[in-house]
Amino acid sequence: IIGLSHALVLFVVGLVIIHRFRRPKLNEPPLVPYKYPFVGHSFEFKRNPEEFIKQCHKKYGDIFSFYASRQIYTVVSNDLVYELFRSSDFSFRSVSDVGSTIAQAFIVIALRYLFTSLVNQRFPFYDIIGSTLYPDFTDNLSAMLKDSLYGHLADYQTRIYRELRNGIDQLIGDCKEAKVINNPEYIIRIIIARTVANVVVGETLCRDPEVVETFATFATVLVQSRKLSDFAYFIHPSVHRKYAKLIFNCGDNPVQKHKDLLIRKLKFVFEKHHQRDRQQHGNEWTCAVNDLIDRIINHSLELFGQVQYDYIACYLLSLILAGIHTVSANVLNTLNDFAGRPEYWEDLREEQEFIAGDVESDLSVRQVNEMKKLDSFVKESTRLVGHVLAFSHRVMSSSYTFKNGYQVPKDRLVFVNHLAYMSDPSLHGDNPETFSGFRYVEKIHLPRLIAMAILIRKYEISSLDGKRPKNIIGYGGIIIASAPLKFKSR
Repeated sequence: IIGLSHALVLFVVGLVIIHRFRRPKLNEPPLVPYKYPFVGHSFEFKRNPEEFIKQCHKKYGDIFSFYASRQIYTVVSNDLVYELFRSSDFSFRSVSDVGSTIAQAFIVIALRYLFTSLVNQRFPFYDIIGSTLYPDFTDNLSAMLKDSLYGHLADYQTRIYRELRNGIDQLIGDCKEAKVINNPEYIIRIIIARTVANVVVGETLCRDPEVVETFATFATVLVQSRKLSDFAYFIHPSVHRKYAKLIFNCGDNPVQKHKDLLIRKLKFVFEKHHQRDRQQHGNEWTCAVNDLIDRIINHSLELFGQVQYDYIACYLLSLILAGIHTVSANVLNTLNDFAGRPEYWEDLREEQEFIAGDVESDLSVRQVNEMKKLDSFVKESTRLVGHVLAFSHRVMSSSYTFKNGYQVPKDRLVFVNHLAYMSDPSLHGDNPETFSGFRYVEKIHLPRLIAMAILIRKYEISSLDGKRPKNIIGYGGIIIASAPLKFKSR
């Protein structure tokens, strides 16, 4: 038996050696040296990812690799970023139709990054919600959202403004006497949840408290569970994914509860409003489009010939993660910047008064879109949120050769050096590492811009110590600080 076991070990070792020698040698980017096998730079990257990547970029330039969590990662900067986005050899679709600047590429593929990279490679989101049962789910999702949501965002702006204003009035309210909100993250998340629910599922369901609760809490459940499973990432990414799935598959599954509730509510509304028309027109029937959910229903009819509620619920859960968690985090981050930077208060309020009159009058969406200083402040806050690496791509071909001659093998994860991109003076002007609230003047129509316009117009907002609370840079990304903020009606 001992001889057999030794032979088996020798056989396995031999296979590994043969595989290593048969694998073509590539001109790979410089690998940052490390001391400890299996561990690599895991602890250094977790302890201070910003400083680690800065030092690596300073020493090795625009492309380098490092070993962490039993895996080699490659990081690229500057011109190589756009090359990464354009090539069909990576897991992202080509973005050659978006223009000639890196900034344009970042905007166009930001949504797709969230769906295909962040949740899929670091966290088994699609396995947990059950969308892996549907081939090409992520491709269909990002394409449908780009066409039906961003293509019609102007149609929803008035509703977005109304819901944000109502939510702020109800949850923050009258602050004639200064009010301290100890957990602003929760309040903002509920406000954004109501707004997103109105756009996605319409006026009827957005008033349902159970639906609003699902929209508000689903992403938090995922984020908290991801924190629990993050320690497994040190062992290996595959262990992390399996452990994360185990958390949800054993015992009381909160994700399935949210999904079942959405299916139950959708069935009730559909049977109440659409079932009779569906029976009369048969397979030729399509849902009249008033909300995003109507477009998703029609998409389901095209794919399956019927209303596939499980499929639609997967869409909604993906939208919740992308819309509510991301937007509420950005609003909170911008609010922290405003509360902790009093030198901008007078200029931003003067802009509002010049465009929209005194504080008692209502804002319109058109007026918000004219607030260039506020838009610039929001952009600057987003730019300096603190991300270190972003937009991961997986090499899909046998290998890929960059224009500088360096090669990366199949299945290698390649990240964008977000720090280098955001600190590039050619893109962001002088002193790009310093917060400058009025750096930009271009317009972009985002819910957080409207939310900030309403909040600044309605309240005097400040942090308790007069300083901007610091975000937490962790292994899994950025945790936006949720320190107490003081609100007082203007």
